[in-house]
Amino acid sequence: MTGTNPPPGGDRNPGNHPETAQWWSTPPAGIDAQPVAGDPTMLNYAPGQQVPDPTMLNQGAPPPSAPDPTMLNYGGGPGYTPPPQQTYQPGYTSGPAPVQQFAAGPAQPFASGPAPQPGYPGYPTPPPSGGNKTGLIVAAVLGLVVIVGIGIGVIALAGGDDDSPNTAGEQTENANADGKYTMDNVTNACSLIDPTALTRWSSTPDGTPTHTETQPTSYSGGKLECKAGYTEPSSDKYIDNDADITLEVSYLATGSKYYQPDPDYKRWKEYDTRSTGSGLASGDVTGLGEEGYWHTETRDSSYRNNLDYTVAVRDSNVSVKVEISIARASADTISTEEVGQIAKEQVQKALTALPQK
Repeated sequence: MTGTNPPPGGDRNPGNHPETAQWWSTPPAGIDAQPVAGDPTMLNYAPGQQVPDPTMLNQGAPPPSAPDPTMLNYGGGPGYTPPPQQTYQPGYTSGPAPVQQFAAGPAQPFASGPAPQPGYPGYPTPPPSGGNKTGLIVAAVLGLVVIVGIGIGVIALAGGDDDSPNTAGEQTENANADGKYTMDNVTNACSLIDPTALTRWSSTPDGTPTHTETQPTSYSGGKLECKAGYTEPSSDKYIDNDADITLEVSYLATGSKYYQPDPDYKRWKEYDTRSTGSGLASGDVTGLGEEGYWHTETRDSSYRNNLDYTVAVRDSNVSVKVEISIARASADTISTEEVGQIAKEQVQKALTALPQK
């Protein structure tokens, strides 16, 4: 927009200066503007107004609040809202800072610019961002997880497979498991004992003896078993006299360097001797193998007498057990000592017949 210059001697009111004048222009001629001290960016000071030194305001008072970055009309005029009154510490008597006065007139346009940034006097500087630190922590945790996983894998590979064949070192550690006995060439476990010894109580074979030979595996050292029985009529026409024998031979498993199996002898003894009471008796056996025990159980009734006699021993890498069961009419007596003697003889016979390495 443009306008005409005022006539000579015309109105010199600054509020009515030509519209062509801009906010950064020199004040109109004739105005006795005086240079003032202060912020050179603050415009439209009143003529003759001494601007206070901003560095000398509110001495002794707390620092003013940070300027509102959304407020741009620092120069005053319509739309300008002065800052709120500051609250000062007790004992401060200087009073509020002088309020700047500006010449009346329309608001002048201002150049826009960025809002005040942190670091201005009185404006707190925010703490540094923790984003980079958080990223480093996450990366460190992930790295630790990877290292632990690699370590576990290495340990698993070094441990090997327990089901794999034993190494020479493991066999040396388990020399007792190897022992002196083997089950090679044993095709009939009943050949290790003499079942006909039962004819002392019963004369007729009760069927054909049965036998099993279980070869060793990675978890078992091998097993041999034989069962045979005899029968005959008793003094009671309603009851037969029966005699049965059972042989068990168990080889100690070789195992591994992490697993040392117990011989079956230990399990047998714990089971047979765990109970005591009427009709039950147990004791040690000497002269057979490295260790041994005997156990008896009698069950008598008004019409039948029953006796179970067990002898078990362990020698080197084998456990051998013979159990003889006698059932006779109540009128027919049973000699416990005689049954025990035959059971011991059959154990000794089996130990002698077992092949050795």
